[in-house]
Amino acid sequence: MSQFDELRSGIGLDAVQEIVARHPGSWAVAFQDANGAAVRFWRRVATEIAGDVWTEERRGVPGRPELAPDVWISFSTPV
Repeated sequence: MSQFDELRSGIGLDAVQEIVARHPGSWAVAFQDANGAAVRFWRRVATEIAGDVWTEERRGVPGRPELAPDVWISFSTPV
């Protein structure tokens, strides 16, 4: 439960913004579509960091065709 509290309180967003600022360039993050908190969090992160210049796609899990595809969000920051 504490991870969701951190996401809601903004600590998670602050942490990701700091990491991305220290390591600029291309980023891709995967998560499961069934995890509603992750979906909202990573879309918010991408928007906060890259505005409307980010992509979202679904990719199958390698070697695990029985699993739902992962959701991938990709964005870049200036180097």
